[in-house]
Amino acid sequence: MPSLTRRRLLVVLAALTLVLLVADLAGWRGADAVRRAGGVVLGPVQRVLSGAPHADLAEAAEENARLAALVADQQHRLDELGRLDRLLSSSSTSGRTVVAARVVATRVSPLGGGRSVTLDVGTRDGVRADSTVVAAEGLVGRVVEVTPWTSDVQVLGSAGSVVGVRVGPAGTLGTVSAPAAGDAQPRPRGTLRLSLVQPAAPVVGDLVRTLGSVDEKPYAAGIVVGTVTDVDPDRGQGSRTATVRPAVDPDAIDVVAVVLPSSRTTPRPAAPTTGATR
Repeated sequence: MPSLTRRRLLVVLAALTLVLLVADLAGWRGADAVRRAGGVVLGPVQRVLSGAPHADLAEAAEENARLAALVADQQHRLDELGRLDRLLSSSSTSGRTVVAARVVATRVSPLGGGRSVTLDVGTRDGVRADSTVVAAEGLVGRVVEVTPWTSDVQVLGSAGSVVGVRVGPAGTLGTVSAPAAGDAQPRPRGTLRLSLVQPAAPVVGDLVRTLGSVDEKPYAAGIVVGTVTDVDPDRGQGSRTATVRPAVDPDAIDVVAVVLPSSRTTPRPAAPTTGATR
């Protein structure tokens, strides 16, 4: 077969392979039909090329590998854009001014001090220390150190991290922290310890949200922290305790958002109450 003809067939084979890869990755409804049509077309082409020189076949294999890598890279970018879209349309960011960021480094304390991550945003992006960091599912942690280009985040559940929360439909006040070493109740790895500060009992399935701080530093209000999975026995202690499963998996933090605090510059308007006298 003339070399020019083989080269043209190689181009056709590479192009059809790319179409099939894109169809599979994109999940098109017509992917099966495209695959069947590709089989009809590729079969004769492959038979023609079966007698091609080894160098031409190696060239075709190399081109196919390059195209497959290109498709995989584009799919990764699409996946990342999808995660960003979910984040920016989630309740964690709704109504807030945020800066999207990616985790570029992660560290785990060898002494059990928890996890910290580094983000690719810093003071040049408006990030300040004690800013809240969230994922689409809920609270990630708070910014503890900032440089012009990066931010270090103390992840929820780290040693010394205590978050004021509201629990369940009644909004019972409490705190969430890492399990204490001397805790009488053992807790699964990766869970949190909930301590109520009001005389009430949590219920399995209760949603735990952040209480909030002045100017939303270090924690904005209403961010999902996790879910109560187990309630400790009442041993006559002053406050009830429970186990909370975090909403965000600390081992899978990737695309996040930093909440930019918004200080109140004008007084909050007074609201008349029923029965108020003049």
